[in-house]
Amino acid sequence: MEESELHCKVTVRILADKKAFGPGVAALLRGVRDCRSLQGAARQMDMSYSKAWTVIREAERIWGFPLTECRVGGKRGGGSVLTAQGEAVLRRYDDMEEAVKAVAAEQFDRFFSREELEKIKAGEV
Repeated sequence: MEESELHCKVTVRILADKKAFGPGVAALLRGVRDCRSLQGAARQMDMSYSKAWTVIREAERIWGFPLTECRVGGKRGGGSVLTAQGEAVLRRYDDMEEAVKAVAAEQFDRFFSREELEKIKAGEV
């Protein structure tokens, strides 16, 4: 049996009284940006539209400002776009997540590098 490489996985969640932002909300916002539609974003994630709508509205309630803006029909149909605040929160979340993951990878290597694991195996705890 081949030995698999150990690694750590870190996710960033921003909390208030409930989860205000995390990987799911970020994925929904990216989907809205890509599809220009909350319904399309929900479909991409295999999520019901009502669940996606609830997730976004709850996040907006906690943040205190809109993350998305609905555009009503017309010739090209309706849809949703990110507000400037939604773009800013998503960008800052992505930057923070990248920074946290870099620190986590550094610390994981410090505590669980091959050399450290060899010390543990040898009983040099």
